[in-house]
Amino acid sequence: MRTIAIIPARGGSKRLEKKNIYPLLGKPLIAYTIDALKECAFVDDIFVSSDDEEILKVGEQYGAKSLLRPQELADDHTPKIVAIRQAVEDPLVSADGEVENVIVAQANSPELTAAHFQSGYDLMVNHKLWEVMSADENGVQNAAFRIVKKHALFNEFLSAHCGFVVANNLDVHTIEDIQELENSDEFKALHTA
Repeated sequence: MRTIAIIPARGGSKRLEKKNIYPLLGKPLIAYTIDALKECAFVDDIFVSSDDEEILKVGEQYGAKSLLRPQELADDHTPKIVAIRQAVEDPLVSADGEVENVIVAQANSPELTAAHFQSGYDLMVNHKLWEVMSADENGVQNAAFRIVKKHALFNEFLSAHCGFVVANNLDVHTIEDIQELENSDEFKALHTA
């Protein structure tokens, strides 16, 4: 049974054009998430789900596999869970074996690290959870990432088998968010040689 990551990254961002591949310290935004996932020994495959060929190409350049998302699942009104379910059922995802765990990681959360994913994975395994989600230090859930049992993606009820890990992350949506990270000594120290 495999653990895979899916990075949903549709085109058509409105506040910051080409947000998911916008350069941050000279590197496309999505590359930070891909690189963090590549450091995780428990991740068997990384996929980018997008309707945008340019985003898919950038994902491939950094080591992710492409899942072309149908246009009808790439508008402002399609819930992310619908796009994730479609991606998980793509034959490319199961080509190398049955999937047990799905990491849903945001392309626009460049502060995510392998340690965040490892903490979530360990919590899920050690407590036999169906889902682990990221939250800030106040316990407020954010969208940086989730790790979900594949079967739980298709439930029609709320799970009681869930937990959270702290991941204080800025979700990039505007040029001001980019500038904040570019001016962050902590972020620069982690991501520049």
